[in-house]
Amino acid sequence: MRRSLTELSIEVENISLERPANLSYGDYSSNVAMVFAKQTGQSPKGLAEKLLQKLNENKLPQVSRIETAGPGFVNFYLSKDFFLEAILKILGEEKKWGENKNLSKQKIIIEYTQPNPFKEFHLGHLVNNIIGEAISRLIEAQGAKVKRVTYHGDVGLHVAKAIWAMEAHKLDPNKLSEWGRAYSLGERAYRDSEIKGEIDEINIKIYEKSDQEINKLYEKGRGLSLRNFKEVWERLGSSFDESFFESQTGEVGKALVEKNIPKNIFEKSEQAIIFPGERYGLHTRVFVNSQGLPTYEAKDLGLLKLKEKFFNFDKSIAITDIEQAEYYKVVMKAAELVFPELKGKIEHLS
Repeated sequence: MRRSLTELSIEVENISLERPANLSYGDYSSNVAMVFAKQTGQSPKGLAEKLLQKLNENKLPQVSRIETAGPGFVNFYLSKDFFLEAILKILGEEKKWGENKNLSKQKIIIEYTQPNPFKEFHLGHLVNNIIGEAISRLIEAQGAKVKRVTYHGDVGLHVAKAIWAMEAHKLDPNKLSEWGRAYSLGERAYRDSEIKGEIDEINIKIYEKSDQEINKLYEKGRGLSLRNFKEVWERLGSSFDESFFESQTGEVGKALVEKNIPKNIFEKSEQAIIFPGERYGLHTRVFVNSQGLPTYEAKDLGLLKLKEKFFNFDKSIAITDIEQAEYYKVVMKAAELVFPELKGKIEHLS
């Protein structure tokens, strides 16, 4: 293309080639004749016809034919031999096809799947796992050093709800299916103000590990869930380099929030600690609640710190469903203020 344009006394630095949405217009198409028509004092269609003549004189063997279309488009059709050679090359390279070194100096940590203990592994987790694994392999194929990690909510209200129902309905804690049922029962019961208080109390005891019977139920349900997740991943062909847990990240995140109150990143509000997102065009969110417990937001701050300690990454990618997009905007903004060195290194895909 550049040679043909030069022969027409047209010098260009960048040439636009696009893949038409309709393949009847070729494998590649260019509007270069329309771009330079005025400069040369010609009509776009007239310049396209002159360019076509030069292109045919300089045609590469991989191109079967070239045509003009519409007001001055130039369309290129690749030859059957080109596609045959490309397919044979792909088949010969097998799994190595497409590999390159574009990201060879990058260390990238990718978080995905994230099923929570005490709840069932569902279709949403399966979709997330497929997407996360695909992205991990694509990035690996570009030469990056990739660490796959997952993140489990092994503490929080969902756990307290399940444990409350286990005790209240005398369910069998040795059966995984009963834990899924327990969570559903606890979720519905939480709407009752009296039961809500009981579940909130259990939630605090889980964090404090202050009740022996609750501790036993907690360890039983957590262990059953994690073993089940491992079995599912083996069936899916997935494996993770590290698993992080909210029971790890909670206190780390809470300490970070409290440490950054004097820096005006967080502020106290009605016995809770909030991130004033409105300052940045975002939502204000609670990071430590009125009971003194870290919320998901604070835990995600703690998770970032643990991820960095684990891998010292160049980029951290978290993959979730689209419903968490706004939530992550707040968390990422807070993280950039708490960890300025991570600005531009944190990415959320949904």
